[in-house]
Amino acid sequence: MRFREGVDVRKEIEDFVSRLAVTLFVGIREKGEDFVRVHVYSSMGATSLSGLSNLFVPILIAALIVLNTMMGSVYERTREIGIYSSVGLAPVHVAFLFLAESAVYAVLGTVAGYLVGQITAKVLFSLNLLKGFTLNYSSLSAVMSAALVMAVVLLSTVYPARKASQMAVPDVTRRWKLPEPEGDHWFFEFPFTVGGEDVFGLYVFLVHFFDAYSEESIGIFYTDGAKLKAFPTEKGEGYLIDVNVWLAPFDLGVSQRVQFRAVPTGDHNIYRIEVGIDCLSGEHASWKRVNQRFMNVIRKQFLIWRTVTPEAKEEYRKEGRRMLEGQRQVA
Repeated sequence: MRFREGVDVRKEIEDFVSRLAVTLFVGIREKGEDFVRVHVYSSMGATSLSGLSNLFVPILIAALIVLNTMMGSVYERTREIGIYSSVGLAPVHVAFLFLAESAVYAVLGTVAGYLVGQITAKVLFSLNLLKGFTLNYSSLSAVMSAALVMAVVLLSTVYPARKASQMAVPDVTRRWKLPEPEGDHWFFEFPFTVGGEDVFGLYVFLVHFFDAYSEESIGIFYTDGAKLKAFPTEKGEGYLIDVNVWLAPFDLGVSQRVQFRAVPTGDHNIYRIEVGIDCLSGEHASWKRVNQRFMNVIRKQFLIWRTVTPEAKEEYRKEGRRMLEGQRQVA
């Protein structure tokens, strides 16, 4: 393309390139020069955000609607949150349940809005009401709009999810932590209670669990086998699991004797779980540090026990009675 004499070539080229994301090679002869200089003009397409401020109020209204809906859902499900907490879910798990619910709403709402927009545009085009327009359904603006809607929904659920987690554990303790040991001895009450009908089955279940870790090459600890015993208390017969445990990393040389005591409370045939740990070897600070992970593994086994089928629990109970009866006969 050649311009007429007297036309400001640079200005025309720059105005043209500013409207299109193209690359142009332009030969311009400057004044006083006998040769033509070749210039490369390029520009990058950009998305205008000039109308974004007009969306602030609608977005704020949508966020408040979602916030109000999720807060109502939290307070309507107070009993459900209490059940989640009673079966062992941590507060963060309860919060993520509500975040997952809002994520479903966000995805469904975005997809539904996209489909409604396409259907509406199709109807308008069929009626010749959008003559001369061309709609790009896969443009970056559509993607950004969908992402904005999802972000508004998720952010509006953060506060309700936090309130749900606070209702799961009303006090200031957000995570169960081990108390400080007294020298090389640790004694504390485990945050679980067990019914009298389940205590046999649970303890046999734990004995099998410890026996499965009698190989040094697997897991974060290994044992030399667990023993199930009975002992007398003022309120009835209690039960004891006695096991020696070596904790990973094994090069630290941390070993300990662990006893899990199921002690009857005398109320409604409920047993509390007491844990006694005696350090046998290893550096004291390492012993304290690795036991938090070990106790978290044991806590998960207590939660897994609650998912065992009633038939399997009954088999564990029968096996526990047989084990104790055999010990009494030998004694």
